[in-house]
Amino acid sequence: MKKIDAEHGEGALEPGELVRPLFEGPLDVVGDVHGEIDALIALLEKLGYDRAGVHPDGRRLVFVGDLCDRGPDSPAVINLVRQLVRTGRAQCVIGNHELNLLRGEHKHGNHWFFREDSQALREKFGPCVLATEAQCKDFLAFFRELPVALERSDLRVVHAAWSPGDIAKCRDFDGDALEAHAEFEQELAASDHGRRLKAAHDEERVTHAVALASTGEPPPMLMAVGAYDEHYQLGNPIRVLTSGLERATTKPFNASDKWRFVERVRWWREYDANPAVVFGHYWRWLDPEAHAVLSKGEPNLFAGDHACGWHQNAAGRDVAFCIDYSVGARFKERKSGVRGAFQGRLAALRWPERTVVFDDGTETPTPGNGEQR
Repeated sequence: MKKIDAEHGEGALEPGELVRPLFEGPLDVVGDVHGEIDALIALLEKLGYDRAGVHPDGRRLVFVGDLCDRGPDSPAVINLVRQLVRTGRAQCVIGNHELNLLRGEHKHGNHWFFREDSQALREKFGPCVLATEAQCKDFLAFFRELPVALERSDLRVVHAAWSPGDIAKCRDFDGDALEAHAEFEQELAASDHGRRLKAAHDEERVTHAVALASTGEPPPMLMAVGAYDEHYQLGNPIRVLTSGLERATTKPFNASDKWRFVERVRWWREYDANPAVVFGHYWRWLDPEAHAVLSKGEPNLFAGDHACGWHQNAAGRDVAFCIDYSVGARFKERKSGVRGAFQGRLAALRWPERTVVFDDGTETPTPGNGEQR
């Protein structure tokens, strides 16, 4: 694998390699940041890094993606992480929020990128720093340099789900995440099955447009919409790795102001490889009660799990760890008047120590069943 030019730093790899080697040595794997620059600076300080990202013990940083959106200063977060990556002091995988921006999609909380400012947005998310046109161009170039997954013999990092078949397809793809997404999506749309599902999906959404626009009473279960959404999600490896495995549900639910007809799957239940997987994307909470109040509305995949515990496969072996402790919900907490002691935290998993460090300095071991190999 060839190094790219010196501007991108020691250890950087050629854009287009979607699955790349993970740093050797001790690591700190940081969860979704979502524009919370103060939390990120605090966490790096608690972990022992200086402002240049240097650690006295030679540790290095790995980010699981979703650097941006919802928080007060996404540009500052991206600038900091980009500098760390390009100096060889950090690695980062792409998340669904970065992919949304590459695809030009207006999504929940990414108005900072499209330089949209209104009283309604300020009331919902609080004030935020809007990106300049030049920054937007630079950020998109950086996102296109990011892999979808990192791996070494004892550890794997991905934003949402480690799916072996989808990882294999990404290994074989010669291009960046945006190009891969477009090609896989085109293949889905071109199939006869895909066209039939899309036609039924569109018809059903038109028929129930009024119910879908309401945030009150749930719409009926739209079977064609669920079937198409499942096909669309599972048929694109980039979507699987950045947004997870999703199956049609039996009852619609509202998340981030949108009615959903597919639900997330506990993919780690079927994961049986030896390397542990660290991922983000799915909000988990130190206080399980916070989910009902502050979540986006999605089912809690970690119900019954220890708040800082490993996730087990069907055989009962500790195989995966979600390091997203819901810092992306802080905009909701600030809106309700909270100014400190947030429920939503930013966290890092220390490897190989298997301890979690939070931005408030709290450090805790990760209990497991002792079968992690």
